[in-house]
Amino acid sequence: MADQAKGRWSEIIVIYALSVASAMVVSEGVPALGGIAAELHPRSPAAIGLIMSIPALVVAIGGLLTGWLVDRAGDRRVLLAGGVILLAGDIGVILSSGIGSLLAWRVVGGVGYLCMAVAGVAMLIRISHGRARVAALALWSTVIPASFIAAFLAGALLNGFGWRWIFGTHASVSAALLVAGALMLSARQEGEIVVSRTAGITSVLRSPWPYVLGISFASAAFLQTGMIAVLVKLLAMRIGATEAEVHSFSILAMLFNLAGAFSVGMLLNRGVPAWIIGAVGAAISAVATLLLRLVVADLATAIVVDCLLLFGCGLLAGMWALLPRAAPSPQSFGATSGIVTQITLIGVLFGPPAAFFALGAGPIGFVVIVAVMLLGTAAAVPVWLKKSSPDAASGAPDAAMSAH
Repeated sequence: MADQAKGRWSEIIVIYALSVASAMVVSEGVPALGGIAAELHPRSPAAIGLIMSIPALVVAIGGLLTGWLVDRAGDRRVLLAGGVILLAGDIGVILSSGIGSLLAWRVVGGVGYLCMAVAGVAMLIRISHGRARVAALALWSTVIPASFIAAFLAGALLNGFGWRWIFGTHASVSAALLVAGALMLSARQEGEIVVSRTAGITSVLRSPWPYVLGISFASAAFLQTGMIAVLVKLLAMRIGATEAEVHSFSILAMLFNLAGAFSVGMLLNRGVPAWIIGAVGAAISAVATLLLRLVVADLATAIVVDCLLLFGCGLLAGMWALLPRAAPSPQSFGATSGIVTQITLIGVLFGPPAAFFALGAGPIGFVVIVAVMLLGTAAAVPVWLKKSSPDAASGAPDAAMSAH
């Protein structure tokens, strides 16, 4: 039994590493944006934001379909196939000589991300049980922040060589992890319990709660990804900060993002009402965004305010703990999280181009972005006030499986 547990944890670590690599399809674009803009000269600032966010379009469209594919073909097959597609997307980006072809290859990378994200978490649930599953899911919850930290490190180390090096390094590391996955990950065995992403889909589509929760997450993601994408240009304009300086403290800010997300579970377990956590997260995020655009005048202040912004966004992201409240039944947790995830990725898609557009529109542009975030986040108030049923609460650990 001990040998089996050890082997399973080695698989969990490989799945986690592959998941971080897949999520970097979005985050790897951040440190490359300046170099791409300087070389390829896009006609619209919004196109620069799309370079980062367009893989999210694929996830927003295809999440449930890919869940169906994983249910039918098996998680290992879809995970490894997604890795191959991801590599093709990176190689295509490296070879691109224009914005149009680059965006097309970013869509291909998004297909790989989608397959790896859906299959990876399904496999994680399949191979873990009991306390090991709880620990594995806690690790899984750090995938998105970890992908941004890795991207910022890559930007700080590689931007001097050119933006193509960032995508090349990501492709190389992903290829190595893909080989490890092919060698180490076990296929689905007959009789194994598998949590489906498509069970109960009809009841989920008819319920209003997944939609309002998804709108809230999409609004928070709209603000967070937009501000991450535009931060280098914003601080260069306001205080003359260099790209390397911004990427270096952005790593610290993402750690605050992690802290905010992790603290939500602790606060809820201690009886803090969800609506208070959500309201505080939204208020901190809104105020910090406006401070970055209107008030910040030196690097030290920018660091503090950016950390506050990412902490507030982390509080909003941590509200994934409320997913059981939005599910019509414990059996539909997978489908519920699939719908919520797809809606959330719409915010990821539009956040960066909207932020670049707002930067050119003056202060009023950022006021509009903050207003959109606040209004959208408020859509989840009915879920924040909703009480969990005993059945939903008992299924919470499985609900967390699809939080990304």
